[in-house]
Amino acid sequence: MNPIVESLLLRSFVLFLMLGSLAGLVVGALLLHGPDRLRTVGNILNRWISTRHINQALDRTFEVEPWFYRHRRISGWLILLSSGYILYAFTFGLDRNIAVIGLSGRFGLPSGVVGGLLDAMVLSALLGALLAVFVSLFLLLRPSMLRDFEQGANRWVSLRRGLKPLEMEREGLDEYVYKYARQVGILLVLGSLYTLALLALWIGHYR
Repeated sequence: MNPIVESLLLRSFVLFLMLGSLAGLVVGALLLHGPDRLRTVGNILNRWISTRHINQALDRTFEVEPWFYRHRRISGWLILLSSGYILYAFTFGLDRNIAVIGLSGRFGLPSGVVGGLLDAMVLSALLGALLAVFVSLFLLLRPSMLRDFEQGANRWVSLRRGLKPLEMEREGLDEYVYKYARQVGILLVLGSLYTLALLALWIGHYR
């Protein structure tokens, strides 16, 4: 990684930890000396944001199969040519040794790891291209067989049931914190001071 980028990322991470520790220190002090004020601020800022409209946008079906069947010759030839190019590029147009040396030098990884990842990527691309070749041939020669397979394999899986737990409000944590405000405040203050002390020692050591 570029040293300048690495330095910027490290400074941003340290700044994020410092701001989080200061915020934890303030919240802990409020829990110790003024939990009612914190409850008032929490009631103002605590707003439920529903994701139902996003789920509705994701829970729609977009049928592209009719276009492929309507223009089966054009789409079949395009898929066949694209898959043929992928097969050629990953079999005859790729020099594995040069690719491994270049990628290992670019990302700073051992050549064995890069070689294994490259082999897995090439194998996945070749298998996908071979599957695309068969699909394009069926689309050009026997589209009825492809339609029967597509109708049997095409099943709509709704996200509404899986995302339903995200639409439930859970207020037990706030009540638990306010119930044990003193204990939680002490833990927050001690944890924030400990984190700030570690960050101060680290900054002083590497300055």
